[in-house]
Amino acid sequence: MKAFLILLLFCISSAQAQVVIEKPFSAELSHPELTIESIELYSDSTVINLAIVNNADSNGWFCADKNIYIENLNTRQRYYRIGSRGIPICPSTHNFSRKGETLSFTLIFPAIPQNLNSINIVEDCSKACFFFKGVILSNKLNSDIRLFNQGMEYYTKNNIPQALECFSKVVDDIPANPTHVYGYAFYHLVMIYHSMGNSHNAGFWLNQLKTSALPNKDYFIRMVKRDTGLE
Repeated sequence: MKAFLILLLFCISSAQAQVVIEKPFSAELSHPELTIESIELYSDSTVINLAIVNNADSNGWFCADKNIYIENLNTRQRYYRIGSRGIPICPSTHNFSRKGETLSFTLIFPAIPQNLNSINIVEDCSKACFFFKGVILSNKLNSDIRLFNQGMEYYTKNNIPQALECFSKVVDDIPANPTHVYGYAFYHLVMIYHSMGNSHNAGFWLNQLKTSALPNKDYFIRMVKRDTGLE
């Protein structure tokens, strides 16, 4: 078995991933200091690269349980870890030497269907287990979430031109399986122009929202009506 895993790791390192998702967002996670750096989808495996920052003042440590799985949210099928790099398997531990130290490591799983929109990653153990729920497997969606968050940062700093640019770019190309950020981008576009007294642009973006293919657009249309009175 050990020889098989070594061969598997060598094949993965020399092969080219079919899809690479950089820094994907999760709907929910257990450990803010633990991040997913990338997910690499191969024809015969799934490689997840992670990093954890030690926040303990002293005696910080980390390990990965042998029972970690990817969960297909459509079928609830589980794909259990078949290999790892750079991380001890519990009860063995990596002991950090200082606060702020980062440990990067890799977990390897069987191949998953490449048409999945999102997955769960779960450490199935009894104490201090980590999980990521609703991990987004689309670079387009992840990029738009980052762009929306950047727009919100500009908005809170009263940099309205940059905020408008970000929000308008988010809704420029709405994918087939949109997240909440597209509706909120429309909402903020309408709200900003309405607050500026620009009824023409506010009406334009409200109409764009109404004619969009967003599955939950009625919710955001009601929000706009509630907060602006626009129909």
